[in-house]
Amino acid sequence: MRILDLAYILGLGAGLGLVSAHWAVAGRPAVGKVEVGSWMAWPGSGSRDVDPYMRAYLARGVHLPLGAGEGLQLIAARSDDGAPLDGRCRYRISGSVPTTRGWTLEVTDAAGRPFHLPLERASFTDAEVVRSEDGALAIMAAAPPQAGNWLPLPPESRFQFRLRLYDTPVSGQTGETRATNLPQITRVDCR
Repeated sequence: MRILDLAYILGLGAGLGLVSAHWAVAGRPAVGKVEVGSWMAWPGSGSRDVDPYMRAYLARGVHLPLGAGEGLQLIAARSDDGAPLDGRCRYRISGSVPTTRGWTLEVTDAAGRPFHLPLERASFTDAEVVRSEDGALAIMAAAPPQAGNWLPLPPESRFQFRLRLYDTPVSGQTGETRATNLPQITRVDCR
């Protein structure tokens, strides 16, 4: 009877250990995460002092982070009203972008992989977008074509916006950045 109890305890311990280790490195860790409005960032992921959970996540070969002096990647999986981003809806991305040498705005799946859309366009750069006179952004993101700056979305699926800021002072001060300094993601309507 004691051998069965010992085998049960060892099996349970090994199973819980494997499950907890997988959980710790399967997605982006909560340690070191900074949330600003609907945007999330991990400013320490490209630094020398990266925490062990982020190091394990990066060791899986999922993403190569921007270095601490290179810039910052911000990820949004929800609109400003808190609803998950959905391809059946239209979104307005508006406002300003922090001081930066350049930026890109991309649509990806939940794992960070780009979508293969019919137009082969899933991103904008700062050089491609047409701005208003005051320099503010005005991008419409939707599955059907839209007038103006249009970013195609995958129909019928969840997605993320990834905003990469290159050579920006914000990378070291993400915790001090206000939501008004980043683009707003407004859900216009859904089909």
